[in-house]
Amino acid sequence: MLKRLIIASAIVIAIPAASWAGIGDIRLESKIASMKKAGVGPVVFPHDRHEKSIKCAECHPKIFKDKRGANDISMKFNMEGKFCGSPNCHNSPRTFPLYQCASCHTGVGAAK
Repeated sequence: MLKRLIIASAIVIAIPAASWAGIGDIRLESKIASMKKAGVGPVVFPHDRHEKSIKCAECHPKIFKDKRGANDISMKFNMEGKFCGSPNCHNSPRTFPLYQCASCHTGVGAAK
């Protein structure tokens, strides 16, 4: 009985703690061979940094689906105003523009 109580308590504590912990960085690999050949690395999306200034409902689920791998993100779609290029994201005065490649892609100029 005590063992079950301890396990139940651990679950009750662990689930909210996991949601508070955040997701951290999300790495998006390029699907385009010429990008890789040119030395343009993957995008490293700092989800935790976005969580500090943007409410979840601003992005999920209307811009990004809440499931890893469910969003077909590409620069083409970004430039069309979808995903990161939506009017409230990197296609607005709110933050840096999409054409600052090194701000998101590793291996470009002064990339992070």
